[in-house]
Amino acid sequence: MLKTGKRACTYLFVLIILSTGFLFNSPAAGVHAAANDLVYVIPVKGDVTPAMSAYLSNQIQLANLAEAEGIIIDISTLGGLVQSALDMRDAIMESEIPVVVFVGNRAISAGALITIAADTIIMAPGSHIGSAEPIPYSEKAVAVISGEFRSTAEKRGRNAQVATGMVDKNIEVPGFPRGKLVDLTAEEAAEAGYADAVLRNITEVLEYMGWDQAHVTEVEPDYKTRIAQFLTRYDISSILLTIAVIAMIIEILVQGFGLPGVISIIAFALYFGGGFLAGNTEWWSFLLFALGLALLFVEVFVPGFGIAGISGIVSLVLGIIFAAPTPMQGILNIGIALASAGILIPVLYKVLGGPRLFRRLVLQEAETVDKGYVSRADEAYSGLVGQTGEAVTPLRPSGIISIGGRKMDALSDGSFLPSGTRIRVIEAQGGRIVVTADE
Repeated sequence: MLKTGKRACTYLFVLIILSTGFLFNSPAAGVHAAANDLVYVIPVKGDVTPAMSAYLSNQIQLANLAEAEGIIIDISTLGGLVQSALDMRDAIMESEIPVVVFVGNRAISAGALITIAADTIIMAPGSHIGSAEPIPYSEKAVAVISGEFRSTAEKRGRNAQVATGMVDKNIEVPGFPRGKLVDLTAEEAAEAGYADAVLRNITEVLEYMGWDQAHVTEVEPDYKTRIAQFLTRYDISSILLTIAVIAMIIEILVQGFGLPGVISIIAFALYFGGGFLAGNTEWWSFLLFALGLALLFVEVFVPGFGIAGISGIVSLVLGIIFAAPTPMQGILNIGIALASAGILIPVLYKVLGGPRLFRRLVLQEAETVDKGYVSRADEAYSGLVGQTGEAVTPLRPSGIISIGGRKMDALSDGSFLPSGTRIRVIEAQGGRIVVTADE
């Protein structure tokens, strides 16, 4: 048990060290020299995640501190997390310098909201924008998100009805079929006031904005941002958590600390580490998780009433949920992981022969007479049969008798025996002594 406890402590210690390393390597933006003829070109490619949101917000802040002439966001995305899109929308609208969004090929779903927030929208030929119905679908989600689209469009002086039609297919938008989400091509966007120009590339955008003589700073995400961008994707974070949980279960089911334990540590570290790099995971969520693991180890190795185990599970789950970009994503992540584990547990139990921890807590062998297990009471009372004594208390039918000055519990053979009655032992088996009146 001592060795197992050491392995458990090692598991927790390694996980803490790995996640701490992620925390102290969080992204830090560099400082650019101030220049009024500076234009920032910021690419926003791939899924809209907390890492992408933090990256864009930092770059917009740097451009404002540098008092640049403007910002061009080169966007190409199929969408992503709503909260991250809202944060990016807010960062764009709070910018004190002009922000241009150039849609090179697509700005779908969350990307559409980011684009609508810009002061100027420029789209390339063949590009499109729209189709922002929330997933999973619900009336409440549609109402909330369509409200965000509508208010953003109104603030930028664009047609709010078109923006609402991108989210809610039941809205009737002139020029678009009812029952289908609004998705605008570059030419349609220009006609609807959702594209200020249709241009082929960033060079033409610079000329259109009058920034062709400015010094262009093309910003690229550093490796930490790219790693965080990958790890905080909804599908990747779900897969990481599922691998971590299943590997931990396998580690419990097999003998010794081995590869499954290492995989579980790495997967948990990547799950939390991605959040640390993206800036959406706080220390307290990881501490909750670590506390949950510690309480579960206590429950396994220290006798108790289950309080530590229940508290550990609650703490573990809360830590995982609040390490996610949003509590809802955390709930979905852990739901997927637990569902996958629930499917695999019976299979793993059958293949791996059951958990060793359960075998520690449950006696696996029966202590029978044929295996040499004999009750000490059998030996102590086996010689009493036939001996006589006296009833110390009435036997109704149980009471106390005395044989040779030794008091012991006994049962009468069914009859009432008053105290002082002479008795004789007729049966002695285990801790059961049966007497009758000695006449």
